[in-house]
Amino acid sequence: MNKKVLIIGGEGNGGVVASCIEDNRNRFNDYEWEVAGFINDYEIGKKINGYDVVGGTDDIEKFLKEDYYFMYAIHMIGRNVKSEEVFLKMNIPKERFATVVHKTAFIADNAVLEPGVFIMSNCYIGPAAKIGMCCLIMANSMIGHNTTVGPLCHFSVGSITSSYVEIGRVSDVTLGARVLEKRKIGNYAVAGASSLVTRDIPDYEIHIGSPAKFYKRVKED
Repeated sequence: MNKKVLIIGGEGNGGVVASCIEDNRNRFNDYEWEVAGFINDYEIGKKINGYDVVGGTDDIEKFLKEDYYFMYAIHMIGRNVKSEEVFLKMNIPKERFATVVHKTAFIADNAVLEPGVFIMSNCYIGPAAKIGMCCLIMANSMIGHNTTVGPLCHFSVGSITSSYVEIGRVSDVTLGARVLEKRKIGNYAVAGASSLVTRDIPDYEIHIGSPAKFYKRVKED
């Protein structure tokens, strides 16, 4: 189908998205998406992972007038609070976000992926799970059945989120973190690397350790 997607971000998560699309095309003959370039306010006119940076976030309106789709691959600006501000400022309609899933991922038939979700290789999304708009789920991550995730969340490599978990908006389950069933993680909250979440994490809080305990608050400004 070759729908052209512009990746909003840099060589980190943006590069991961690009490599996923390339791998789906090269190994699995899945031609739904084609990387048309990057949008990055600090690299205009340069290249990221071999792709042209075609403009910045102020140019979104121009690209909306053409046949481009978008993938929001920005993570952790201002401990997530600023990430959402940048996202909302661009005012991209839901239907113009690409949903990209690596061909090795398992997605249950009745799982719901909202527009803009990215799922990398070897991930598992269980039955009746709901993944919010523009979430990024990195390689080898697992999200259990009946878990609900709000928009703009990020799941780092190797994270495990169990069943009946509720996660708010713009929150992080970081590298190798594990979340036990029926826990709640609030808005702009973080489960630290390799942590074991046995208790709820309130809004704007970072919890670390095994079991995870309060570390500090995310700066709300």
